[in-house]
Amino acid sequence: MQARVLAYFLTFSLILVSISSPVSGEVESDGPEQIHLALSELSSEMIVTWVTSSHTDGGVEWGLSASSLNNSASGTNHTYTADDWEGVIHDAVMGTLLPGTVYFYRVGNDADGWSAVYSFSTAPADDSRVRIGLIGDMDETNGARNVVSEMANQNLGLVLFAGDLSYAYDSARFWDKVDGDEWDDWGRLYQPVSANTPTMFAVGNHENEEQDGCEGCGFQAYLNRVNMPYAASGSNSEFWYSFNYSLFHIISISTEHDFDNGSEQVEWLTNDLQLANLDRESHPWVLVMFHRPMYSSTTGGHGSDLEIRSALEPLFVQHSVNIVVTGHDHNYERTFPVNSSHASQTNTSQFVSPDAPIHLVVGTGGRLLYRYDSSEPTWSAAYDSTTHGYGVLELLNEEALQFTFYDDEHGDVVDTFTISRGEPVIPEHTPNYQPETQIMLKIAGIVLVGFVAFIAGWLYRMFRFNYLNR
Repeated sequence: MQARVLAYFLTFSLILVSISSPVSGEVESDGPEQIHLALSELSSEMIVTWVTSSHTDGGVEWGLSASSLNNSASGTNHTYTADDWEGVIHDAVMGTLLPGTVYFYRVGNDADGWSAVYSFSTAPADDSRVRIGLIGDMDETNGARNVVSEMANQNLGLVLFAGDLSYAYDSARFWDKVDGDEWDDWGRLYQPVSANTPTMFAVGNHENEEQDGCEGCGFQAYLNRVNMPYAASGSNSEFWYSFNYSLFHIISISTEHDFDNGSEQVEWLTNDLQLANLDRESHPWVLVMFHRPMYSSTTGGHGSDLEIRSALEPLFVQHSVNIVVTGHDHNYERTFPVNSSHASQTNTSQFVSPDAPIHLVVGTGGRLLYRYDSSEPTWSAAYDSTTHGYGVLELLNEEALQFTFYDDEHGDVVDTFTISRGEPVIPEHTPNYQPETQIMLKIAGIVLVGFVAFIAGWLYRMFRFNYLNR
């Protein structure tokens, strides 16, 4: 009972903190803002997108140092009318990029101004160490700002975002106006990460603004603002696509569209997984990202989506998918290698050639947490609903991966594990995060001990005074 009251109190406190979060509103300047990078269909290219208030011309300049931006390309621009949004979205492509190289760039033009100079690293062509951020369910809260601030300092080469970006049309956000300008606020909030690290997205349920009250909007804002390289993977939809990065083959699919057997999406997914298996020598690690989890043990959130599990899990196991990344439930969770609810290698965090995927729920990007307990099924290896945070997946070498989940305020390690194709690999980090409930109980214990000591001292002094003055 006390734990439940504490959870309600902390949740209410988070709402109050969220209410106090500042917002900026619509695009007001012709100067570039909301800058974000994305991988292109070619590994030698990088797409950059930005927003201005009107149809100004613009482009990108880039080079090998901040003072020598000697390459340039003109951009294209477009807009959309859903949710009465006003502004212009620009896209440009930086080409002929070398692998494993740091580039500097800026966007804009001479007439209306240039952005600051940002930098990014291209993926290495070998098995050099790379770091991939994993996140979902962000919104525009103080928690989101903390997550973005921490992620921006993690030297990430890529971010995978498992849906629910801005919550632009969401009646549950009652502390500010609900409209398309929320996308602009979110774009500014996320820019410290997105301007320096390419982000690849999966669509979430809150990207479908039709369901949240924006009549006729559908996915227009998402599709206009997010530019994913779907055609190169044989897809005809930005909602499902795949790409190679370093030694990874990464697949993004949509749980907001038909995923039944025989559907267009599943036909494409089956073919893509077959091709990925044929390319395992060059890209031995296969990840799949989508929004709604097929394994989630929360007792009060959405929980496991059994329809998705029934439709897709056999494919993932058959084609030896290594890791599945999801969001939707606003907590962190990791499974053991699991197939049909049966877990394996349950006595370790150093997994060797698992025969089923490990599932991650990282719906901890900033949206109000689901502060519920886990039902503690045998397949759940780690669970935390007390902190926002983000994951970092690292390629250690061709034979091993390491995953670490960090909390958003102090960078404490909440959970970590490794997967190897040979000998077990000891994780480089040790979990040191203490949930705030435990911290509060310790503080309460210290206060209680101090209070008891004070009362005991007072009673002793009173007894001594009365005894000596008889």
